[in-house]
Amino acid sequence: MSEKTNAAAHRLLENGLKTNALTGDDLKPWHMKIDFQVIEPGVPKPVSGSIEEWYVGPHQWRRVYHGGTPNLNGAEWSVSKFEHYQTKPGAGGFSYYALNLRTARPVVDPMYQAANIHPDYDLVVQRVNTAGVALNCVSVPDPKRYAEETNPDWLFATMCFDSETRLRLTVAGDTSVQFDDLQSFQGRTVARDVKVIQRGNLIAAMKVTFLEALENATPELVQPAKNAVSQPYIIEPGFPAPEPVYQVGAHVPLRPDGTFYQGTAPVPVLIHKDGTVKVQVDQMGPGSIFMLSGWRELKDALMNAVGQWKYKPYIVDGQPIEVGVTVMYPLDGKPFVPAYERLKPASVHTAPEDYASAYDPKRDPQKDLAMAQAAATRAHKRILIEVGGDWCVWCKYLDKFLADHADVREQLTANYVVMKVNMSPQNENSAFLSQFPKISAYPYFVVLDADGKILTAKKSGDLEECCKTYNSGKMKEFLTSWKSQ
Repeated sequence: MSEKTNAAAHRLLENGLKTNALTGDDLKPWHMKIDFQVIEPGVPKPVSGSIEEWYVGPHQWRRVYHGGTPNLNGAEWSVSKFEHYQTKPGAGGFSYYALNLRTARPVVDPMYQAANIHPDYDLVVQRVNTAGVALNCVSVPDPKRYAEETNPDWLFATMCFDSETRLRLTVAGDTSVQFDDLQSFQGRTVARDVKVIQRGNLIAAMKVTFLEALENATPELVQPAKNAVSQPYIIEPGFPAPEPVYQVGAHVPLRPDGTFYQGTAPVPVLIHKDGTVKVQVDQMGPGSIFMLSGWRELKDALMNAVGQWKYKPYIVDGQPIEVGVTVMYPLDGKPFVPAYERLKPASVHTAPEDYASAYDPKRDPQKDLAMAQAAATRAHKRILIEVGGDWCVWCKYLDKFLADHADVREQLTANYVVMKVNMSPQNENSAFLSQFPKISAYPYFVVLDADGKILTAKKSGDLEECCKTYNSGKMKEFLTSWKSQ
């Protein structure tokens, strides 16, 4: 990539930031109304609602939500960069953050992810045509260089502008946002019609019905209500994660049927300014796995353990602040290992045709599957997909087991084309993995025929044995059961 191309891409991004979005020090106060429709989990039809916002200055605004379901009704206030409030959550479970991301933010601040792109990062510009409109799209060509510890697809959105530098499209991971019916306001471009599309499905649609300048606006206009609840600072994508200094494992009980819990359990916590932790019990509400029958003891065990954890104070702009995060506690029947004692995975680099040797977060599993299908057709074999990652200790035990057991390894290679798919914070490959049964533990096996039809899916835990290895007999039986006839 030439320096000229990189410089042109940075100029386009900088100009786009100046001419789009309703944020910035140079913006005068304004008032807006938005009608929206969102797809709610478990609700067959879109739910309608509205947002009204009063903006006084940077980090000083108020939003009021009204919707067709209880969780879409509430308000939020931003007094400063660190002072944020919301309506006290009631039976409806109002939570501004998820609603904000789907509805308000795409309209008010659609380029917020641009903050993750530093001036020294490489950028490219590509010319594309969509719906008859020619767009110039700015993207980070090799995002993995700048995001070793998170998913770069979500960190660095591709942002597309028309010939007048008006934002028309953003793409991040499996989600795209379309901007239409553009209007000018205070020298900025505002889309009156905004659609959020995830995996090809419309999940939110917004229409700006009213936008005006506010005369004589004062900070009192956005002061929180007396019963408003203070909210912790939300860590945006790309910002460093809190660093633990003390963690202790939970005494995880068995399931009611006597088996181990599998997967991960989300534990919302508040990290205080001194690094101590408070578990947010009230956020383990409807929809949480902790509401299922038989999970009360697990919930209590995790609360008791995680409540003892401690982190380094989280620093923003030189001062410690309270932050809200969700701890993903691993549940696999094995001893808990604190994060600071876990080995960090080394960077993985695989050749273009090598889809079998490593869990490479940079690979495209859909393209790998096409290559695996071609190889399986030629050799009259099945396809065995292994889902895991370099963070997964039992994935490493599996590699060692196969290296140490030539008979099992030969049976595998004689009957299967092996394909590894990465699942990690660097790349969850959620779009690809969504076509398979829900994965609850890693490594996870999926057997396909040469045409890509799913024959079976299996937790590798069913094949494990004590002492950090796998059971040779069970592994052979599994491979024999699904080999090509």
